[in-house]
Amino acid sequence: MKKIDKLVLMDFVPPYLLAFFVAEFVLVMQFLWKYIDVIIGKGVSLGILLELIFYWSVRIIPESLPVSILIAAVMVFGNLGEKYELSSMKSAGISLTRIMGMGILIAILTTMFSLFASNYLKPRANYKFIYRYNAIKRQKPALSIEEGIFNTDFKNVVIRVGQKGKDGQSIGDILVYDHAVEDKRDINMLLARKGRMYAQENEDFFIMELEDGEQYRELKQNNSKTSKKVKPMIRTKFDSWTKIFDLSEFDLEAQNVNLTRKKYDLLNSYQLLQAVDSFNREIAENKYQNLNNFSDILQFDVYEAIDKADNEKSSLPKHVKEAIKSKDKIVKANSKPVKRLNRAPAQFPEDSLAGMHTIASSFKPHSLKTILTSVKHLSQRNQDKIVKSDRMKDTLKHSRALYVLRLHQQHSWAFICIIFLFIGASLGSIVKKGGYGYPLLIAIVFFMLFIIFNIMGEKLTKGGTMEPVLGAWLPYFFMLPIAVLLTFKALNDSDFSWLSTKINLVRHRFFPDKE
Repeated sequence: MKKIDKLVLMDFVPPYLLAFFVAEFVLVMQFLWKYIDVIIGKGVSLGILLELIFYWSVRIIPESLPVSILIAAVMVFGNLGEKYELSSMKSAGISLTRIMGMGILIAILTTMFSLFASNYLKPRANYKFIYRYNAIKRQKPALSIEEGIFNTDFKNVVIRVGQKGKDGQSIGDILVYDHAVEDKRDINMLLARKGRMYAQENEDFFIMELEDGEQYRELKQNNSKTSKKVKPMIRTKFDSWTKIFDLSEFDLEAQNVNLTRKKYDLLNSYQLLQAVDSFNREIAENKYQNLNNFSDILQFDVYEAIDKADNEKSSLPKHVKEAIKSKDKIVKANSKPVKRLNRAPAQFPEDSLAGMHTIASSFKPHSLKTILTSVKHLSQRNQDKIVKSDRMKDTLKHSRALYVLRLHQQHSWAFICIIFLFIGASLGSIVKKGGYGYPLLIAIVFFMLFIIFNIMGEKLTKGGTMEPVLGAWLPYFFMLPIAVLLTFKALNDSDFSWLSTKINLVRHRFFPDKE
């Protein structure tokens, strides 16, 4: 190893590790702000809390690495420039790119580690975190029900407790909303003056024993003539009511993991690619089904509708009926499967068409009404199928976009480390300021810009206004030109004095100094 590479390496590693742990600490604080109220309220031990923090720390490794590279690069090359070591190296004929060689190698290794963390460490940590978090909710559900707060831990049930005893079991002023009905707008609620709640010994069920209360429930009105706004309501008074909740919904088995709202956070790149292929196949099948819905209307059997209108008698004229029968005989003789829809009017005698100006005039009035009614119902059914198919297509495309976005974000968060290395090294060599103050401020500004553009791309993708690939790589369209400009300035030993001059001119123009 060359001495210059060893010098850069020894100067780069300490601030790099320090910046990484600082970024981890800041992002872990985000976890505590988000979950601390729920976790502490359940009486969780310190060991379990540390376990959750560890899983969260592993999860945010790909997010901590870019800012670590940026801070370390600014600090190292700022120190070299401040101590005139960078100028001495350049005077000796060593180019800036050669000096940055070890830093570029560290950035490439960091990129590879970020890809490894995104594909193997982060999905596993997410799974373990959700598993442990759900286990906490399942272990002591009674502790999560706070006074005066609507609890939504249980599926399709909302619970509010007005008072809660010191023993953690006795409760008062209970309100339970049950949304496990077909129409969520229907009222189905329980009111109780007092009661008791506890988990079963084997922790398979959570039990609420309610006393002195009432139940209000709206019934579905079967009579279609009655206005939909009018629904009968049943009020039931009770002395005691035992409501049992199944805690198996908090188990994180394989089938429950597949139903999580953000399943793509539990998958690596290979699994994400498989999921995208599945979505592409479902979208193609949906498109094929939509074409079938359009073609169903073309396969309407007029003669079947006529047979429905006239049970035994045909509504067609006698000579038309005979022509149809003769054609059926020909078809049977040839043993060819010909659909009844292919019976063309051209087979009818020409004299039978005299006075008929439209196809409808060839049918009797009551048969025509039946045919039109059947066609109307068929078209309405197919319209409903087509609308449902379009909605399913939009849902599949939206889900596919989220998976593609997450797939490309795993790579964009990794490769931004190389961009930040050039930005940080170039800024450090230009401003020639080391230490922990000025470089940290510069690094935070650029990292904030990266986060802003990353969130912007993610939101635009989820809103359907931007392609997922473009949304994932949107920060590069802004960071790459900045990196190229700063690297060009650093290679040519130029600074931004012209910018400060322009700023001073503007300041003096609008805010002149007082004499």
